[in-house]
Amino acid sequence: MTPSYNDRDLILSTKFFFNLKVDDVILLDTPEFGIVLKRIYFLEKNLIKVRGDNLDYDSPIYNIAYKKNAVIGKVLFKFKTS
Repeated sequence: MTPSYNDRDLILSTKFFFNLKVDDVILLDTPEFGIVLKRIYFLEKNLIKVRGDNLDYDSPIYNIAYKKNAVIGKVLFKFKTS
């Protein structure tokens, strides 16, 4: 999620009491890559699609629609450590 989030940044996230919307940053549990930090760019009913903030990088994650229950948290705040 560079340039918005870096390796040493700490995040505060919640698993409960959140509504998802486009542009939210989430922790997503993917079968292919494990837990990833991505931004929602598509949201419809029970499906979401995500992307990163580095527009020069293309990932296979971006071409998959995930179920909302794969979201394990919504980022509330970022603590910059470097």
